[in-house]
Amino acid sequence: MATATNAPWTIDRYGGIIVDNAHDAFVRAARTPEAFDATLGGWLATWRASGARGVWLKLALDDARLVPVAKERGFEFHHAERTYVMMTTWLPSDEASTIPNNASHQVGVGAFVYDGENEKVLLVQERRGPASGRDLWKMPTGLLEAGEDIPDAAVREVLEETGIETTFDAVVGCRHGHFGLFGKSDLFFCVGLRVKDGASREIKIQETEIERAKWASVDEFLNNPNIEPGSHAHALHERCVRWSVGDYAGIVGKKLPLGFGRSGDVYTYVTTET
Repeated sequence: MATATNAPWTIDRYGGIIVDNAHDAFVRAARTPEAFDATLGGWLATWRASGARGVWLKLALDDARLVPVAKERGFEFHHAERTYVMMTTWLPSDEASTIPNNASHQVGVGAFVYDGENEKVLLVQERRGPASGRDLWKMPTGLLEAGEDIPDAAVREVLEETGIETTFDAVVGCRHGHFGLFGKSDLFFCVGLRVKDGASREIKIQETEIERAKWASVDEFLNNPNIEPGSHAHALHERCVRWSVGDYAGIVGKKLPLGFGRSGDVYTYVTTET
C-alpha cells in the first residue's frame, strides 16, 4: 500500500494510518467541522479501498471541536495528553481490531540514598499525598516522566526534593501492583543511590512537596514503625540495607546499543555475574 503524493498521513509498519495534523492539507480541512467531516469521509474511503487497517488521528487541544465529527465517523478515544487527544478507528469489517490499548501502567521510583562516609540514609516526610500527615519517614519517591530512564528519575527526584546530588548504583527491587490512578497498574522500582563525590550533605527541601527531611541511621530506616514486617516495603527495605553494606549487589543498569539495525542506546537491567 503506497502513500498518496503529499497526503497528510503516513503508513505504519502494521499497515495502519497515522494522520499528520500539522500537514497543510489537514490544517485546511480542520478550519470548520463541516469541512473536516467531508474531508475525513473522503480519506476514510481512500484508506478502506487501499486495505488500511487501524487509523491514528491526533487532534490538538485547539481542534477539540472536531472530536464529535471524528466520533460520528467511527473514531473513539485512545489516550490524551495535555495538548492533544488521540483517537483511533479500525477499518477491516472481517477482522477483530489489533490496535493496542493505551499504556496500562504508571512507573514510579523510590531512592534509597546512602551516605557511605557517614553511614546515613536520606529520609523525607511528604507535605501532600497519601504518605503525609502520618509521621512517616520514607525514602524520596516519584513518578517517571515520559522518555525518562529509571536511574535519571531517581537522581532527579532526590535533587528536587532535598537538593542532594547523587549517582545511581543499582535497582534494589521492584513492586508490581494494581492500584494506580484511574485504574492503571503500578510498577515501582526501588533503587540504590550514593551521594555524589564531593557533593554537599546539606538538605534543601522542596517546600511545596516535602514537609521535612533528614539524614537518619540505617537502623532507624530499617526499624520504621510504619513498615509492617513481612510486607513488600519491609522486604525492599531489608535489601536496601544489604546493598548499603555490600551484601547484595542488586540489579545493575547498563546502557547498551539498541541493536536490530536501529541507532541509540537503551538501559538494560541484569544481575551481576558471580
